[in-house]
Amino acid sequence: MRDYDKEEPLQQQIREEIDFDKLNDFCEHLTDAIQEIFHSCGLYFRIFSRVKSVESIAGKIIRRQYGTEKNPKKLQDLVGIRVVLYYYDDLSICRDIMESTFQMIDHWSRTNNNANEFKATKINGVFRFPAEYFSLYKKELWDLPIDTTFEIQFRTVFFEGWHEIEHDMRYKSLLSDDEFWKGSEELSRILNCVLANLELSDWSLVQLFDQLSYNHYKNANWELMLKSKFRIRMDDNSVLHPDIIALFDRDKDVSKQFFKCSRKDLIRELLKLDTPHLNYNLIVKLLNDRSVHNEEITAICASLPALKEERSYQKTIYRRLDSSVLFHLELPLLHKETRTLESEFANGAYVLYKWARFKFNSVFNDIPTDLCSYHNKLPGYQIRFDYQPEKMTFTMKIHYIDSQSVGTLWHVHSSIALLDDGRLHFYHMTSRDMPHGIAQRATFVKPSFLSDLSSKVGLTDGARLSTKAHFVTEAEELQQFYHLIEDPARRLPLIAILQQFVNHNAENDSNYPDGYDMNTFTINGMRLAKVIGLYSHVYMLDQDWTADFATHYGFDSENMEGAICIFWPPYQKRNPEMYTHEMICDTEFDFNRLAFHDQNISEKAFRHKLVQMMKDENAMH
Repeated sequence: MRDYDKEEPLQQQIREEIDFDKLNDFCEHLTDAIQEIFHSCGLYFRIFSRVKSVESIAGKIIRRQYGTEKNPKKLQDLVGIRVVLYYYDDLSICRDIMESTFQMIDHWSRTNNNANEFKATKINGVFRFPAEYFSLYKKELWDLPIDTTFEIQFRTVFFEGWHEIEHDMRYKSLLSDDEFWKGSEELSRILNCVLANLELSDWSLVQLFDQLSYNHYKNANWELMLKSKFRIRMDDNSVLHPDIIALFDRDKDVSKQFFKCSRKDLIRELLKLDTPHLNYNLIVKLLNDRSVHNEEITAICASLPALKEERSYQKTIYRRLDSSVLFHLELPLLHKETRTLESEFANGAYVLYKWARFKFNSVFNDIPTDLCSYHNKLPGYQIRFDYQPEKMTFTMKIHYIDSQSVGTLWHVHSSIALLDDGRLHFYHMTSRDMPHGIAQRATFVKPSFLSDLSSKVGLTDGARLSTKAHFVTEAEELQQFYHLIEDPARRLPLIAILQQFVNHNAENDSNYPDGYDMNTFTINGMRLAKVIGLYSHVYMLDQDWTADFATHYGFDSENMEGAICIFWPPYQKRNPEMYTHEMICDTEFDFNRLAFHDQNISEKAFRHKLVQMMKDENAMH
């Protein structure tokens, strides 16, 4: 059987036997544990982790023939953790830490170079899953030839990029290394020079800081000596106690003993502490207790409040969560004379109910299929539907934790109700509470049911909202356009895009899919409306009405061709904003993902700016 004929049934077996969601939870907890250990002793590092994909597992089992007579061994890197270290001498330190922390299988696999060759420096080790964390898996173990082990790789920061290149260009290459470089042996030699320079950089960096620490020692710069000698992350506000400085200045033999202390010994002492507050005084205390044993230093350290206890703890401070609104909309629903209010209410309420049931059925699997009142709560989740068809009111309130962002709570409140004006009104707010100081990734969350509600019932704000731009081509449409701009009841911003020129080569604008040649407008309003059309108005004004529009609102007619105007809701009492064609064309992305795209970048950049403005406006009001 060919390999790809074997892979499909094996992949299916892997999907059936392994719960990847639970395995990813285990991987995340294991990674956090290792990260906490390295943080506690002040190492400079970055950490990455992954659970092997179904395709990668199947391919490796078949390629290595795991679980067969030829190779009875099992795959050992189902979970992989990679730690990138900033300093070469941390490789041996971290290796020892892992050996002392987890149960190791076999021996470390490391690069062994002879005097005539260069290879990327790395250390790999395989360890058993710790039961404390693997208990999260909570599923019957698989029958596949896969061990309950994880692999940890240590690399230096200089070799990190090289390893990625090597993995794709050599390790996963179908060609042998000799065949890969055949006919280009001189390039292979150059590659060895690159590797040699990387290895030299690793070695040189450590030597550089060792020499720097010696220079500071000779010049009696004691804090800088400790910093460059031991190279650990410390509190930026850390200072060495004046009495210690005075002793070092007075007795160079004492300072010399500290200079000669081992970095590895310091890190071992730090690992004995729980959440130590890393600072110069703690370094001196730990080295003195372990190696130097100077009585005067002992007395000084004993007088320092933060160092009286060997174990240092930081007090937990509780603060209020920061609240932010991510989407808010409050509008009447469209009423058609051909429909009853009762049917419109039922359709709208069901759109909201169906969305919530689909989103949370995996948490609350007893939510009825049919629209009804319902209330339930579980740890981290609370949901309530209040359905009163006789009063034509439906309210939905949902509160839940964020499974990805620690300490973050989400709140969704939606309703459809018949109010005193005899119309059905829609209300929605999505908000979030999160710990102070955490970077907020998402600042705008439009509910996915909004398009469904718009198409099945309709949303109005003086005019029906749509994901298509409205074209103003006739005198009657122009008057309706003016009326909407000036309507005191309008709640949403209105964007007017003025035509730049008329395409005289076009026989009929109806030939265009959007009903107009979009190239005659500075901004593609159809694409803009597709994004913001349900929480903003988007209108496109024919060039024939540009002069009338400019006169009506007191704009300079000379700058109106291709311009864009934003009319804010009248209740805000804000002046309209006008952007000329020149201003639009000068717009650039702050971060240009389309730098090498050959289309109109300024159009995309300004359209992106308008979208962000409307999102910010929605969240603020």
